[in-house]
Formats: sequence, structure tokens, C-alpha cells
Amino acid sequence: MTAIASKAIVIAAGLAAAAFATPAGATDAVPLRGIVEGYYGRPWGTEGRLSLIKFMGEMDMNVFIYGPKDDPYHHDKWREPYPESEMADFRRLLDCARENKISIYWAIHLGDGFRKGSEEDYAALFGKLGLMYDAGFRAFAVFFDDFGGADASFHAEICNRIVRDFLGARSDCAPLIMCPNVYWGFGHPYQKTLGRELDKSVLIMWTGKTVCSDIRAEDVAKITEDFQRPPFIWWNWPVNDYCRSSLLLGRTYGLDKCRLAGLVSNPMENCEASKIALYGIAKWCSDPDGFDSGKAWDEAFSKIYSDPEVAKAMRIFAEHNSDPGPTVHGFRREESASAAPLCAKATAELDAGGALSEETRTKAESLFKEVLEASMDLEVILPKGRYDLGWEMEGWLEDEISLMHQGLSALKMLACESPEDADSAIAGMRAARRGAVESASRHREKFQAATFAADKRYVKPPVASARELRPLVEKLSLAALRRQLAMRGRASAVEGEAARAFSTAKSLSGLVAARDGKYVSLSRVMEVRDVAPGETFGISVPKSWATDYFHARLGEAAAKAGVIEVSKDGAAWAKLATHNGGGEMQTRLNPADGWRFARYRNASAETVGVKIELFKFDVTGSVSAVDDLLGEL
Repeated sequence: MTAIASKAIVIAAGLAAAAFATPAGATDAVPLRGIVEGYYGRPWGTEGRLSLIKFMGEMDMNVFIYGPKDDPYHHDKWREPYPESEMADFRRLLDCARENKISIYWAIHLGDGFRKGSEEDYAALFGKLGLMYDAGFRAFAVFFDDFGGADASFHAEICNRIVRDFLGARSDCAPLIMCPNVYWGFGHPYQKTLGRELDKSVLIMWTGKTVCSDIRAEDVAKITEDFQRPPFIWWNWPVNDYCRSSLLLGRTYGLDKCRLAGLVSNPMENCEASKIALYGIAKWCSDPDGFDSGKAWDEAFSKIYSDPEVAKAMRIFAEHNSDPGPTVHGFRREESASAAPLCAKATAELDAGGALSEETRTKAESLFKEVLEASMDLEVILPKGRYDLGWEMEGWLEDEISLMHQGLSALKMLACESPEDADSAIAGMRAARRGAVESASRHREKFQAATFAADKRYVKPPVASARELRPLVEKLSLAALRRQLAMRGRASAVEGEAARAFSTAKSLSGLVAARDGKYVSLSRVMEVRDVAPGETFGISVPKSWATDYFHARLGEAAAKAGVIEVSKDGAAWAKLATHNGGGEMQTRLNPADGWRFARYRNASAETVGVKIELFKFDVTGSVSAVDDLLGEL
């Protein structure tokens, strides 16, 4: 062991015993526990970070890692100094952190712009770290995530030079934390090389078996062997940068007790709303043996929200807004747990005969009214006393209110004995659908205004209660509208159609396609995924939708290695002549050609790294079957 490594381990032990003290009575507590600001999206800003640091102090968390993907001075402009106004903000954060016994790590993301063997780049790196040290930082991290070029020896060399040439010249710094390029899974040659060559004082971050996953003891044991040290968990819960339409307010679960160097949560861009999950994470980190997930979640509301009305309403709203939905990561969370049996029963009854029993209808009505009342209470109360939380949640509250009004209108329609009795319910459903569209537009405009330019295009409309309540409301609406058309002596040929994703690439087996206005897109995949020669992935749209533009943003290597192919039936494929440049592949389409399928195919002889920033059709055609049926009435 080098003298530097030995010294850093001594420092780590001192930090764990002092600033990172284990709470009295805790059993096998995680020594380093807290938050990493490492998501893509709207930055929290200084006030948001101050709020979280104070919350961390109350919850006995002790590590805050600053590394937002959209901070250019952390990422693309890492060589450049921060403007003085931002350095002043950092000093405020450091002062607040000291008051709350939090250690703030400043992270640098070198990307692929650091040149191998370049002493000029090392000088620039140490110069930037020196500026942050002079500002008051005593803890540093280096990130190598989410870009091509997984050179483990080079990444180990950079970290070892930081330990030797920067930290080694200073006696008051915490051990270095690094986020590797291959930061999930285990058994990868990159991870094993890193374990062998990286200075043993460096803490290595790891997200679990997949990018978003539960942390299981058997998986930790495998990566511990690869890294030759326990992992420092970067837990991607409750982050929502990969599911921007979702608000993740559910309980914390899926953590096995095992030996860890530390654990930090990567929260949502909705920092105040993230405190529900963070409360549970803090409780688990302090006492894994005594942790009760349900109890901690229930307790969080009264501890976080001093107003009992807000606590009660948030508890109801949160239960129905907790699941990321289907994504390439396959990471799902329970949602609407208490209502799921009712939703299943109602769905079965509708499938069997298109009607609900009186008991099921009454229970569904009671459920919709409860969620509606809670959402409306929050919409009124939060802007007065918790503006920060209300601002973050506004879009989801409005969408939930529209959804519950739609559900209640559908139930009323199903109970009507004559077409005339249903007129007010039909009008109510139309108003609810308009309200949802208008709310989505306001939310997009508001969040885009607060988001860095590079990320504005990824802002998504809020979608409330997507796992259980929304599918039930949509099914009820279709049944009610078809019943009303039948009562008027008219039949409808409208079917519920949707865009679909497909893939032969194992690394992209969970792709999801969705429509947002005129765009049908694959869900964004922010990590680089390997696509082997001949492997494909893509999207398809229903026959009733016409396509008039194709656009993909997959990275320069992928664009050079692959082609875009289109098809009318998914069987016969033709190469699309795209305009390529800067990793983008795009072209106009003639709607009359009827292209319904588009796929990327790796046409090279080598595996290529693909990062799906964008993959979309522009389409025309009705957005939903519910709107089509409303138009027929």
C-alpha cells in the first residue's frame, strides 16, 4: 500500500469517527450516507440545495456530492473557472454544510475530452481542483459515467494521479470518490481492471445490478470482489430523469443489509418532493436492522409537513404517484397498493361485459373522490404555505384533478339510463380532457424556462397515477363512451391504438415508445449501451397515424456504424437516406409512403456504443381513442 493510500484511509477513518459519526444505538449503519446531485434536468439551484442540506442535517445524513449533469463547469467546461456569482453560492453551501455536519464533495466530469498522456490536461485538472479547494471544498469526486471509451487503466491513472499529486499535497482532504464508466452490473473486464489498478483509498460508485435497481447482498458480494473493496452505492431512487413524466413519492424498499462504503440517493429534479423517499433512505442507512419501510413512509409525512392537512393530502396523493413506469431499466415500484385489488376487479368486470357491479362502481367513485379532494386541497394550500413544493408538483396535481374528473364522468355515464341523462357527464369528460392538455402545455413551458438549454427538449408533460388509476379511468371512459354511442344507435370502429418499441439488442430489451403531441419517441436512454453487429431497435406506429419526419440522435460512433431502415409492415425493410451529422440522423418522409416502422441497424462488423438521446417519428392522426369517441358523440 502506498503512503498516500495509507494516509487517505486514516483520513477516512477519522471522518467516519467525527463528522460522519454513527448515530447512537444504530446497528451496522452505513458510514457515508446522503445525496448525489447527479441527474439530468432542471438544477435545484442554491436555495433548493440549502433546503436539502438542512434536511440532511435533521436526518443524520453526512455526504452531499455536487455533480449535476447540466452544470457546464462540472462537465463540458470543466477546465474553466466558475463565475464569481456561482463561487459565492458555493460558499453559502459550504457554510450551511458545516453548520449541519455535512461534507460536500465537488465532482468533476471529465467526459472524453481528457487526453491520454497530456500533462497539459493534468495541469488543467489540478488547477480546477485547486480553485475549488481554495473556495473551501475538502472533498472531491471524479465522474466517468455516460460517455464512450471505457478505458479502465486510463481512468485508474487519472484517479491515482489525483490521489498522489493533488490530495497527497494536502493533509485535510477526504478520500477521493470516483464514478466509473461501467457503473452497473458486475464481472466486466473494466471493473476488474479498475479494482486491480485503482489506489485502494479511492471509493468506487456503483448503481447495482442495473442502472436503476434494488441493492441485493449477492450482487454487492460480486462487485466487491471485482472492485477489491466494498462499493459506494449511487442509488437511482427516486431520480426521475429517465421518466420525466412521473413523480416518484413512494416508500423506500429494496435495500439489503450488506457491507457498503457508503450510499447516496440520486433524487428527482423535484427536490422538495424527493424528501419523502430521502426520509426512508436516511432511516435505512442509520439502522438497516430496525428499518420498517411502511412505517418510515407513513411517518415521513407528519415529520416533513407540519400542517396536518398537507400531511394527510400528501399521503393520499403519494400512494398513487410512485412508479417510474415501463422503461429500459425495468425498475418498477408499487403504486396505488391499497386500490390495486379494486382496479383489478373493475377491469375484470369491464372485460367480461362492459359494466360494473354496483359495489365496484360505488367503491371506484369513493376512491376517485378521495384522490380528487386530496389533490384539490394541495393545489389550494401549497401555494400559500409551501410555494416551493407547490411549484414542483403543480403539473401533477392538475393532471390528477383532470384524471379524477374524467373517471367520475365515466362512472356517471355508465349509470345513465338514457342518452339525455349523460349530456352533463360527456361535457364533464370533455372539460377534463381539455384541462389535462392545457395543464401539460403550462407545465412544459414552465419547466423549460427553468431548465438549461441542453435539456429543454427533454421536458415531458406530467402524467399522474400511471400504473393503476389511469388505466382504469381510460378503460372506464372507453366503455362509457361506447355505451353512449350504442344507446344512440351508433357503432364505432375506433380501437385503442398505441406506438410500440422493439429491439433485438439485449442491452435495449426494455425500450418503451410513447406519443407526446405530434411526436412518437423511444424513451431516452442516457447510458451508453452496446449494440452488436446486425442488432436492431426501433419503433412502430398504428396504421391510422401518418409519419412525415424521422429524427434520431444516437452519437457519432453509432451514426457512422449504422443505418436507419423503414418498413410498412415490419417485414420488408428499406434503407432510409438520412442526413447525418453530429451524431444525428434525420430526414423528411412522404406521408403517402406509409412508413410505420423505423429501426436502427448496426451495419458494421464491430459492436458500437449507442446512447439514445432521441429516436422519433413526427406523426399526424388522433392522439387517443377516448378523444376519437368523444368526437363521435
